[in-house]
Parts: sequence; structure tokens; C-alpha cells
Amino acid sequence: MAGKLSKARRKEVERYLNYCRLMIEAAARHQEASTPPDTRENGGGGGAQARRLPPIQGAGTAKPAKPPEESLPELKVAFEVSAKPVIEAVESHQRKDVEFLQLALQGYRLSFRTSFDQLMCLPTLRDVESLWYQEETARKVMKTFRGRAILADEVGLGKTIEGGIILKEYILRGLVRSALVLVPSSLLHQWEEELESKFGLSFVSSASPLFRQDPEGFWENPFMLASLQTAKTKRHFDAATHRSYDMVIVDEAHRLKNRSTLAWKLVNSIQKTFLLMLTATPVQNSLEELYNLVTLLRPGHLKTQKAFKDEFITRGNPTDPRNREKLRQLLREVMVRNTRSVARLRLPPRFVLTVRVEPSEREAEFYTTISRFVAEHSSGDSPSLPKMTLRRLLEAAGSSHSAAISMLERIQANPECRVGEQVRAIMRSGDSIRTGSKLDRVIELVKASDEKKIIFVNYVRTLEHISRAMKDLRIPHAVYHGGLTRQEKQAAMDGFRGRTGVLLTTGSGGEGHNLQFCHVMINYDLPWNPMEIEQRIGRIHRFGQEKEVQVYNFCAAGSLEDHILEVLDRKINMFELVVGELDMILGRLHGEEEFADLVYEIWVKNAQEADRKKAFDALAARLKRARTAYDKTRDLDEKLFREDFGV
Repeated sequence: MAGKLSKARRKEVERYLNYCRLMIEAAARHQEASTPPDTRENGGGGGAQARRLPPIQGAGTAKPAKPPEESLPELKVAFEVSAKPVIEAVESHQRKDVEFLQLALQGYRLSFRTSFDQLMCLPTLRDVESLWYQEETARKVMKTFRGRAILADEVGLGKTIEGGIILKEYILRGLVRSALVLVPSSLLHQWEEELESKFGLSFVSSASPLFRQDPEGFWENPFMLASLQTAKTKRHFDAATHRSYDMVIVDEAHRLKNRSTLAWKLVNSIQKTFLLMLTATPVQNSLEELYNLVTLLRPGHLKTQKAFKDEFITRGNPTDPRNREKLRQLLREVMVRNTRSVARLRLPPRFVLTVRVEPSEREAEFYTTISRFVAEHSSGDSPSLPKMTLRRLLEAAGSSHSAAISMLERIQANPECRVGEQVRAIMRSGDSIRTGSKLDRVIELVKASDEKKIIFVNYVRTLEHISRAMKDLRIPHAVYHGGLTRQEKQAAMDGFRGRTGVLLTTGSGGEGHNLQFCHVMINYDLPWNPMEIEQRIGRIHRFGQEKEVQVYNFCAAGSLEDHILEVLDRKINMFELVVGELDMILGRLHGEEEFADLVYEIWVKNAQEADRKKAFDALAARLKRARTAYDKTRDLDEKLFREDFGV
């Protein structure tokens, strides 16, 4: 038979080739493992031997197992391949026998379908303790839903891990060669970090310098991580939708609930083979939102919008479904929702204490001077210093005087600095501060017990400041930060697991390490982004932790961090929330401004303490309303879905 393969058929043959190679490698290992050592050299005979191939258990690290046989109506099928002829024939696209090619492709499909029971990607994951329900979810999505599903697990159960497993599995099998992950801008860094560190996947992010340098070229990359807010804009909409993707993943997919929005139209316009939509709250205000999500997955699955409303929505109550069982059955074909009770997951309680430290007179004066400096140079149409520089300076001042002086030195070193004399005056006022009131209180806490403790800081200068004090007091401790070599980092972690009682670390500490052997955490300073606080706590308050977790948040009285804790802890009880719920609440604040930007603007625009208090109270009221709305949505979803959609 002559002629060229069609593009679609060529793609399928290439996938079959990749599959055959993996099977042959596994067979070779199986043969080697089962052959006695004294017969491996001489007992094999000449040439390639036909072998019964075991199913693949992992990519390159498979353990041979007894091969299952796929039963068809009239015969049993077992595949015997001889390495050299198969690879040569498929590589050269020989098609002397059309029936042979069709049978080969059919065998490939059968083998592929059954082999989803054995996830090839699991041995390749790093620092991922995949749980049984996450693995079952991945299998169900690939085998039953054909890679198009809503992952609606309760908050904190690991939808990101499930999405990552499915993505990595498809990539290893050659089914995904291009992917677009759309997330809220606040989650870009977290997704990029987890895809790289846990799944070994490098995605180009819209938060990277590459995107700013060449925004049009960015959309030509095979693996992209983009902000949904950015992708839907007029400037990027066409570039994002002009090509096709093997897989699209949308996190916080409830943002697609309204089909009249640009976000919904963007995802609907993208050509994609596989689609995963991750959301813990698929319904917020109306069942029509659920219809809009399902329509992105399977157009027509719930019929037309009018037919859906007539059949499934109670008139006058958009959240009350009619014909519930029929609706549930339809949703079971596109959605997985695991709950804590089904997953049988329990975490020990955590206790969080805010420690307000009264600063010394010099410390208070130093912080106030920096606050005034930041406010002064933030005002006007053309501020004399970049906003990010001023914001980092104020953050550093909340960490330690050492970190603040380091930032002031950087500002002064800039050749374009026009405020050098003012900066030098501030630095002189900080030079007289030695240890600091906050450090004294932290040292007291460290010495109060022999329990292992992690101390988190934002700035290396603060870390060095604490470390010097501990050395002077002969308190054994390990130091971990991004500037260390891999060997130094590993030595620090090994020491902390051993006899060292304290780990001083920046935000990177704990990434890629199991730290559940420690249950006491000290936040020496406080990130303005609440999600970063939650991520810190999550390093020890996670599955495998057996003790009650204790978290101490330190702040200087009257500082910006003090106001943040007032809002988050005392006003909306942030620390009693389940992991992930805080992000759901913050996402309900009107507008797309980040929480850290909101608190910074409040601080610099309100010089008087009374005005600041009033502005922070208004922010707290907004958060309370957002939490109330989230609680209602959570209750609605629990009522609608119960535990009928788990794996």
C-alpha cells in the first residue's frame, strides 16, 4: 500500500511507537530479572526474541508484573512483540498490510485503555504523597471521562495534585505535547513552583520576564502558565485562542460561571483535546452556573440552557434543583467531588497565637520615620521612587531594623537616587538599635522548651540578625535560605532532623522536605499576602503530622503587620479555616487587586492612626461579607452534591 499517512494517523502511529518502546524496555528488564545470573550471557540465543510484555508501572522505573489479559467477546488477546521488527516498521511507517496496521492500532488502544489502571507517573513525582482518592480520581478522569472533567473536591483535599497527576500521565504517554494552565494571578507563583518541584514540569509563566519582553511570542510556547485575567484581555485573547492545545487546566474554575464574561468566552474559544476545571464551589448563586461549566466540557450534555432551566431549576429559587436524581446522574458523568469524610482524612488541631510586642522608643521612631518616607514618596503623579521599592522597604521595616537598613543601602546605591541625604539620615537613626524587642521575646520562646521549632523570616538580613544573637547565646540552630548550595541546604535539614532544635529559614524552607516531625512554628515577621502565611503553616500542618500544631505570629504593636493580624485573625478568624478556604474568601473581594496591595494603599494614604483604623475596619467588613457568602456557597454545594460524586 502506497501513499503518505494522514496527519491524524501519523500522530497515532507515533504514539504507538512510544508505547512499544516503553513496553519493550519493561520486557527487557523483566527478562533480565527472571534469567539466572549464570545463563544471562549464553542462554539467550541469537537475535531478538518474542516476549510476552508486562504492563507498564512507571516511566523508566517499572517493576514487572503478571500481565492482565483483555477479554473480548470471542477471543483473548495477548501481545507478543519482537523489538527490532516492530520499531523498524513503525519508524519507517511501513504499511505492507493494512489489516496489520489496523490491528496494531487496535491493540495499542486496548493496551492503553487498560494500562490507565497503572499510573506511569507516580514513581516520577517528587515530594508528593499521593493519596488513594487522588490516584483513583486520576484513573477515573482518564478512563471514564476521557480527560474532560470538573474536579470539585472539598477545599484542601488536593485538586492541584490530581490535576498535576493527570497532566504528567498524559505527557509521559505522549498524549499531551502542549498545555495551557489558566489560574488567578495570585496563584501563578504557587502553580509554577509546584509543577516544577513536584511534577518536574517546566512551564513558562505570564509572570516571567519572558512574557514582558515578548508577549506575542509567549503564546507560541508548548507549555504555558497564564493568569486568566491576562489571557482574557483584548491584547492577548486572540493570541491565546489562535492555536490548539492538547490540554487546558483552569484553576478556580467557578470564575467561568457566567457565559457572558470574557473568561468563559476565552476557555470556550480555545481548541483543546483535554480540559480539567478545578473548583471547590461549582455552584455559588444559581444552578445555571453549573450548566455553564458543564457546557465548556461537553456542549449539549445538559441540553440547551432553556431546556436545562425548565427541567432542573425550580422557578423562583435558582439554587433548588428539580429532578435531582436525573441531574445527579448527568453530573456523575463529568464531575468528581471527594469529601473529607469519604477520603477519611483527619488533621490534628492547630493553635495560633498573635504575640504583639511593644517596640522600644527608638524602634518605634525608626519605623514611623520609614512609614512617613514611604508615604511621602508614594504620593503624586510621578513618585520619586518605584512603588515596589517603597513597598519592599516598608515590608523590611516590619521584619527587622537590619533588613530595613539593607533596603535603604540599596536605594542609596542607585546612581539615579535623588533622596540620598534623607536616606542616610534614616539609616543613622537605625544604627543605634541593637537586638530589638521582638528578637528578645522570640529568644524567650525558643529557650522555654526543648521542642523543635521552625522560625520563618522574609529577609536574609533578618535571618542573619537572629542567627548572630543565637550564636552569642549558644543556642544550636540550623540556617536555610535560597543563597545556600544544595549540599548546604541538605546539611541544614539533616541537622534539624537530628539534634539541632531550631531551624531559621526564609520562605523557601520546607519546600521538598517532610517537616511533620516538628509541630511548633514561629513567624518572626509576617507576609502581607495571607496565602503565604497559610503556606508556611502548611509545611508542618499537613498529613502525617501527629501532634497539635502551635503557631506564633510576632508583630510590633502599631505596625502594618499588627493591623493585618487584627483583620485576619481577630475579625474573620482566618486561622480556624481549613487550608484553602482563605483563598476562596479573598477571591470574593470585589475587584482584582491583591490583598497585599490593598493594605499597602491603606497604610500610605492614611497618615493618622484614626484614619488607618477606620480604613482597616472597612476592609474587615468586606472580608466578613466575603466569608459569609463563602459559607453560604459551601453549604449549598454540600446540600446539592453530598457525597455522591466521590471516586
